[in-house]
Amino acid sequence: MITVAYSLVTYHVTDLSPATCDHCLTAIRTELIQVPGIVGVEVEPATGKVSILTDGPVSEDLVRTAIDAAGCSVTDI
Repeated sequence: MITVAYSLVTYHVTDLSPATCDHCLTAIRTELIQVPGIVGVEVEPATGKVSILTDGPVSEDLVRTAIDAAGCSVTDI
């Protein structure tokens, strides 16, 4: 039997609002889905949150780097 454990983590992200364009939302998803261990990404512009679904340990630094590469940053709330 194979068991896979998933984890859902949510980040508060700057420069994310209901007015954020589709290109920017796609950039966030594209950067994050390339991080090893991330299997899903949900971006919520109205709340300024990005949720990632992982199937194992994921480097916090890689997540922050990916969000930075998309033109945003994680807030420390």
